Amino acid sequence: MGLVISTNLAAAFAARQVEKNNDGLMQSLNRLSSGQRIVNPYDDAGGMAVQLKMQAAVKRGAVAKNNIQNAISLLQTQDGILQTATRVVDRIAELKAMSQDSTKNAEDLQNYNEEYQVLRQQLLDLQTERFNSVSMFGSFQDTATAVDNTNEGVFKIYTTEQGSVNNSNQTGPSVMVSGVYLAAESAGAGVTDLALVTHAISSGFSGAVASFTSGGLADSGLTMDGILSDLQKLANARAQNGALQSRLNFSYDQASISKTNLEAARSRIIDVDIAEESSNFARQNIMMQASSSMLAQANNTSRTALQILLQG
Repeated sequence: MGLVISTNLAAAFAARQVEKNNDGLMQSLNRLSSGQRIVNPYDDAGGMAVQLKMQAAVKRGAVAKNNIQNAISLLQTQDGILQTATRVVDRIAELKAMSQDSTKNAEDLQNYNEEYQVLRQQLLDLQTERFNSVSMFGSFQDTATAVDNTNEGVFKIYTTEQGSVNNSNQTGPSVMVSGVYLAAESAGAGVTDLALVTHAISSGFSGAVASFTSGGLADSGLTMDGILSDLQKLANARAQNGALQSRLNFSYDQASISKTNLEAARSRIIDVDIAEESSNFARQNIMMQASSSMLAQANNTSRTALQILLQG
């Protein structure tokens, strides 16, 4: 093209390259300084949306892990109470066996009765134990409330980051901790079937013990078969408690693995490859210097035309 002085096309082109290379250099600097591949939404709009959802899922996964650990702690505390209850009922069985010794006099039997009364009250006290102000034992007397997590002593623990989601595509996995009815003040409808300790607590007590032949250990409702049945129910409850702890431990492991994998997936989207970006930064830096140098040269082309005019 001809030599002109009104428009310096070479300088305009070089200036455009300087602007372009400067943008690339700034973008590379931002990525290296932030450690992120996506600094602005326009860098990767789709990737930005995906990583935001993954980030939220990672945070929910951490909460799910904490919830599982809290549930395990509750079950461990509950098991400790069941262990105590087992020892109490075991002692009641000893008292019952000792009261059947024909060599014991009336005062001996009365002493056994007195201890029984105290142990009975201890079992009732265990029924009211709480974990962080939350009741660990239910007060229900029918099978319907035993699995209804809106009642005290019944818990539903969601074990993944999905939480309580429930739609046509998926349902959040959960573990239901059925309510445990430990003891009752008195026998009633449903108590015999659901309360772990029924005979020794409900049927075997009929008020203050006036003599060894009425109430307490002497009551006809308190049989050795009944006490052994209570011990079996307590053993079953502890076995179920242990099974739930085992399941929650596996759920915790899975939640931890899922959280780690989600973090890795998000990292592949959002995090910058330092080695690759460092090479890109070096290239952009060289291009910036080259374009700046060529812009300076392009600005000097008008001097050639000026020299021709002066010589003329």
